[in-house]
Amino acid sequence: NKSRRKRFKNWTAITKTGLFNNMKNWIKILLFIAFSAPTMLTYTQSDYCPEMQLLIQKYKNKDYNGAKNYLDTVLSKCPSRSQDPTFWHISGFIYFDVFKNIENRSPLSKSREMAVKSFLNSKKLDVKEKYIDRNRQAAKILASTYYNDAFRILNKKDTVMYEYTYKFYGKFKSITREIEPNSNFDQKDDDFNRGLGLIYKNKYENNKKRYRHFMDSAIVCFKRSLELNPEHYNSNYNLGIIYHNLGVDIILNDLEIDADLEKVIEMQESAIAYFSKALPYLTKVYQMKPSDREIVQGIAAVYYSLNDMEKHVEYMNVLRELDNSPPLNNKK
Repeated sequence: NKSRRKRFKNWTAITKTGLFNNMKNWIKILLFIAFSAPTMLTYTQSDYCPEMQLLIQKYKNKDYNGAKNYLDTVLSKCPSRSQDPTFWHISGFIYFDVFKNIENRSPLSKSREMAVKSFLNSKKLDVKEKYIDRNRQAAKILASTYYNDAFRILNKKDTVMYEYTYKFYGKFKSITREIEPNSNFDQKDDDFNRGLGLIYKNKYENNKKRYRHFMDSAIVCFKRSLELNPEHYNSNYNLGIIYHNLGVDIILNDLEIDADLEKVIEMQESAIAYFSKALPYLTKVYQMKPSDREIVQGIAAVYYSLNDMEKHVEYMNVLRELDNSPPLNNKK
């Protein structure tokens, strides 16, 4: 009994030094259990796979590329591993570390995709749920990297890499649905559509003649945003401005000086149609922010373009009142 108490005290002293409180050491222990015990203890001699042990050794030695390139060899020499959740669990970590340490988390990494496939394969085959938490957590982390890459492009308003946003955001959603089937994406979808709408709007403004179709794409994105959140100020504002600017662009850029009368009438009708579409969105944001002079000025311009002089004068008077009113929050 004294000997047991002494060993217990020694063990308590070790834990107090932080050896097992250190997260890195704890992860090493988990990986040892995950990679060594299942592969060395649970398989009979008939299905023992020495290539599997070499694979694990390569990974433990941080030869991540060597381990990745050896995965196919294991499946070739030991075909039964294709139905083994342990193999796919290890495969997931190998690809994860290649993505993280070799490819420096490149957004275009193929290893990231393979890591996700491996963890989801392990999850599917893991009927005893030995790795359920680790598979789910690793897949969740990888899903977040896709989300971050998508929104990094949106936040930068990157008109070069914008095409990847759909792919990255789609990957985030599909992985998340696999591990959390009841996830709700409404808020994220709203943010995504507004961000992408702004990129399309910028693309159009960079070259209005060449990139006319991007403005149509921007309209689709902002309307999707309003389906999720009809009262969102920015989406209403951007749709109002887009429709107004399209009407102006027809008059200033598309209508040729020597156009015949029929063409002039046709272009005027198109411009009026855009101005009419702009009005409800601008009116809605005016109700939200009645002291914003840019919005009031925009509504006055729309009514002028629609030849409604009475409404035009009404909003010009509102604009004058705003110009003459004292600034808000002027207390010292």
